[in-house]
Amino acid sequence: MNWNFKKAALAAVMVATAGLAQAAIVLNKDYTVLANPQPSAAKGKVEVIEFFSYTCIHCYHLEPFLASWEKRLPADVSFRREQIVWEKPMEGFARLFATLNTTGAQATLHRPVFDAVMQQKINLGDEKVLTGWLKGRQGIDVARFMQVYQSFGTNAQVTRATKMTRDYGIEGTPTIVVAGKYATMAAAPERLLQVVDELIVKARKEGLAK
Repeated sequence: MNWNFKKAALAAVMVATAGLAQAAIVLNKDYTVLANPQPSAAKGKVEVIEFFSYTCIHCYHLEPFLASWEKRLPADVSFRREQIVWEKPMEGFARLFATLNTTGAQATLHRPVFDAVMQQKINLGDEKVLTGWLKGRQGIDVARFMQVYQSFGTNAQVTRATKMTRDYGIEGTPTIVVAGKYATMAAAPERLLQVVDELIVKARKEGLAK
């Protein structure tokens, strides 16, 4: 096989691979339409919500890709995460996530929480375990954090997370919902975020950023 033929063959493989990576998204293969579309909380923008769980290994693997993707979002896209609640034992993680948001600690503790749960098998959904773990984190006022964790406002956020899990019909994680209408299906991180990007474009064209 001569060098020119090898280069041509390699180029063909690269084109084919790129084509697969950028394949058009398909309904009921890459995404679904929610049975009960939900109103957006981000007026004038395309709302994107990742429904995740700190106990989900796929969410853990997606997180670095998602964090990078989030940095390049256009101004007309609003993104946030929601810790799902399918059953009572998951409420502790929803309470933890709500507290991270309220105290402004999400930026510094979101990934460490994931690492602790996934890599070190620490059950941070348990209040006593969480309190002990927080004592080892620099710059965290544990007393203040736990005060917010136990507050009425956090209780309300846990109730809201439970209701959202049910209202959006979330059956697996990670699920990313675009414009309260379109939900992603299981895929590798790169493909999943390509699907999200295309759904954002679709939502724009349909005028769903209201």
